[in-house]
Amino acid sequence: MDLRTRLILSLSPLILALFIFGLLAFFTQQRVAQAIDKVDRVARDLIEVAQSESLILLEQYNVSEIIAGYQRDRSMIEPQRATIRSFLSEYTNKGNGSFVELELAARFEVMVAQHDAALTVFDRGDREEALAMISSNDYHRNIRAIHSLVIGAQREYEVQYLQEISRLERIVNEGFWIGATVAGVTTVLAITLAVTLIWQVGKHVDRLTADAERLIQTEPTGQLSPIGSINQLQRLRDAFQHLLDTINQRQQQLTAAMQAQQAQLARELELQATIRALSLPVIPLGENTIFLPLIGHLDAERGKQLEQTLLDAIQQRRVRKVVIDVSGLATFEEETLQTLIRVGQGARLLGAQSILVGVRADQALHFTQLPYGLFTYARNIPAALTMNT
Repeated sequence: MDLRTRLILSLSPLILALFIFGLLAFFTQQRVAQAIDKVDRVARDLIEVAQSESLILLEQYNVSEIIAGYQRDRSMIEPQRATIRSFLSEYTNKGNGSFVELELAARFEVMVAQHDAALTVFDRGDREEALAMISSNDYHRNIRAIHSLVIGAQREYEVQYLQEISRLERIVNEGFWIGATVAGVTTVLAITLAVTLIWQVGKHVDRLTADAERLIQTEPTGQLSPIGSINQLQRLRDAFQHLLDTINQRQQQLTAAMQAQQAQLARELELQATIRALSLPVIPLGENTIFLPLIGHLDAERGKQLEQTLLDAIQQRRVRKVVIDVSGLATFEEETLQTLIRVGQGARLLGAQSILVGVRADQALHFTQLPYGLFTYARNIPAALTMNT
């Protein structure tokens, strides 16, 4: 089987897990959204009931203050009643309210009727009768009933709120544990398949490695071990075997080529030595005089060769005069200057006079940097030969 196919199969549990996670997240999100909406609705109902009681008590206070003569403004009573009725109408009109909400709405209307009757009596100038109406047992019994109904409604909504919160937590926990279970199962399955694949590949790779080490040490022309059913490793084994056969064939060719190359290199080294010797020829011009033409560039290597060649010639031939032709120098650099100084000083120590000939106009300023008296200068070779040593 192809290695890519095996790899895809080992990863398929994770792909399936991602798909399941997507579906689970979608449905869980829908359920959570619905649960949150219910929690929000119950919390809003709980708040509205509490606000209704506050507004009912506020109306009771305002009516009492008006009848007692402490307050004259009645404009806030009707807006307060409208707000309370809007809170209660959701249950009384739609028919989805419990007995508590329906009874609370009825009790509120009774209280409104009592307040309106008391205010009517008060407007006719009978304050005592109006105060008696809002201080009667029926009035206070209705107020206590309203308070009890509000407390009952709050408790009912609190129970509903806690139930919805519990339901929301259960939905979240269910989603978490389902997701964790799917993740655990698929992860274990994916790891199992991946470990199996790695073990199979590693086994065959180890076999190829052992064959390679054996062939390198003992049998460079042997055969590799067979490979299992993984196509890529089989192709690798065949390519490796072909490579070994090709290397064995070319090794003999390389051996012959290296021998020929070594022979060619030896000839080139001999030729280079000959060229170096010919590039600094020491020419005798008499019994105690030698001539040395300098041609081309005088680099560090040629400078050392010049020093050795010239000083050896002075010592061996007991030379008294050295004529150096500098007309062939291509460049005159600091390294050239230092080489000439060492050559002149060495010749002087060996008892020979150094004469420079062939100084060109473009070189003249450079030669002024040579130490005074180290060299003697002549226009040409005949002039140098006529100089007294």
